[in-house]
Amino acid sequence: MERTIRAVRWPLYGAFVLASVVATMLAFPIGLTALGLEPNDVTFLPLSITGLPWSGPLFWMELDSVTRLAIALVANVLNLALGLMLARGSD
Repeated sequence: MERTIRAVRWPLYGAFVLASVVATMLAFPIGLTALGLEPNDVTFLPLSITGLPWSGPLFWMELDSVTRLAIALVANVLNLALGLMLARGSD
C-alpha cells in the first residue's frame, strides 16, 4: 500500500494542480476566452470546489464577487501548498 501511494502521489498532485488552474481560468474572462468559451460565462463554483474545505463558507454566505473570488483564490493556494507538502512528505 505504501508503494502504491508513493507511486501515485505526484500524478495525483499534478491532476489537482491542473484542475485548480482550469477552475481559476473559469473565474476570469480572459481565461474563458483562452478556453474558447464566452466571457459572460464566469463562474466561481469550480474554484470554490477545488478550494474546499477553506472555501466552504462561500456556499452559505452572500458576498460580492470580488470578495468571493479573493477567498476562493486564497483557499486554492492553501490547498496547493498543502498538497505539495504532502507530496514531498517522505522524499
